[in-house]
Parts: sequence; C-alpha cells; structure tokens
Amino acid sequence: MAFHYSLQKVMEHKDREKSEAEKQYSDAIDQFETVATKLYETLKQKEDLQQRQVDQIGKGLPIAEIQHHEKLLTYLQKEIDSLQWQTQRARKMMTDKERLLVSKSIDVKKYERMKDIKYEEYKEQEKQEETKFLDEISVQQFVRR
Repeated sequence: MAFHYSLQKVMEHKDREKSEAEKQYSDAIDQFETVATKLYETLKQKEDLQQRQVDQIGKGLPIAEIQHHEKLLTYLQKEIDSLQWQTQRARKMMTDKERLLVSKSIDVKKYERMKDIKYEEYKEQEKQEETKFLDEISVQQFVRR
C-alpha cells in the first residue's frame, strides 16, 4: 500500500497561495524600488539646481533667472513631496506583502510538517505490519515441524 496524504490537495493549494504571495511581494519590491529611484533622482536634481544657483549668484545672476530657479525649485519640492508619499505607500504595501508571504510560508511549512509526521507514522505502521507478518510465518513454520 502506497503512502497517501489526505491533505495533499490542501497543501498544494497553500503552496500555490505562497507562490502567488511571492510574486506579489516581488512586484511590490519592484514598485518600491522604482518610486524610490525616482525620488532619489528628483532630490539629486533639486540639490544640483540649488548648488548651481549658489554658484551663479556669486558670479551675478539676473532676477528673472533667480525667479525661474525658484519656480523650478517649488515644482521640484512638490514633486518630491508627492514621491515621498508614493514611496511611503509603496513601502507599506511591500511590508504588507512581506507579512502575507511569511504567513503563507508558515502555513505551507505546517502542512509539510504534518505530512512528514503522517509519513513517519505510515512507515512505522508498515514496519509493524511486516514484523507481524514475519512473526506469523515463523509460527506457521514452527507448527509444521
């Protein structure tokens, strides 16, 4: 008699859920990295603009250009604020997906452990049945003598 795990389909379903959670977590990481990279680039752009403005003010800069830089800095700051909010949202989503993945992984491990226990019980039962069978054969051989 071959080993049959009664909860095999449930275990396979949990494993599929875990795989789906892994994919969602991977997507959330990618999304977070994309938004965080945009934020970094925008912060770097703002920093470069501010440095360029400081350098040019020392050399003399027309007021119109200063106003243009200020408008650009204001725009960049709004963009930074938006990207920071998006980054926080992406980070939260990523941690939520990570928690879900950990939960699904734990579920799968539980079912795998239950399967291992059932398999060990099956092996022990098979061993006992084999021992019982061999004992019966020994008794029959002894009686025939």
